[in-house]
Amino acid sequence: MDRRLFITASAAALLAGTSARAERMLVNSPGDGFLNLRSGPGSGFNILYQMPHGSSVETLESAGGWVRVRHESGAVGWAFARYLASAGTSPFRYIYSAGDGYLNLRTGPGTKFNIIRRMYNGEEVRLLERRGSWVRVRHESGAVGWASEKFMRR
Repeated sequence: MDRRLFITASAAALLAGTSARAERMLVNSPGDGFLNLRSGPGSGFNILYQMPHGSSVETLESAGGWVRVRHESGAVGWAFARYLASAGTSPFRYIYSAGDGYLNLRTGPGTKFNIIRRMYNGEEVRLLERRGSWVRVRHESGAVGWASEKFMRR
């Protein structure tokens, strides 16, 4: 590559923002349950989408404390980096049931088992065992039981 072309391309990349190696991350905003996806890197830009707590994003680039991401829904925009967490392989999950805001913790792996308690959106559980789409978990309250994993996010 021609040296002048390389220097020009490098300078353009620096002016545009820092490229980030694509990384899978999770929305970590349990307080209000969502993180705003914005049209630009700052709180003054329009809100494009409210990304639910626990949903995943792929990083595209960064600028200051902001990261341009592609949300699992397909929406692309900017998010405040402080509210994103590494996906990793954590055994912890967060309850996310869009319909009614809670998930039943049951005595066994299926809907025919008795309900121990309701677990509400944003509450944390630790995975203990898996049987198909059902997982045995320890709820943040200490209660142990079974719940459908499809209503949990990392």
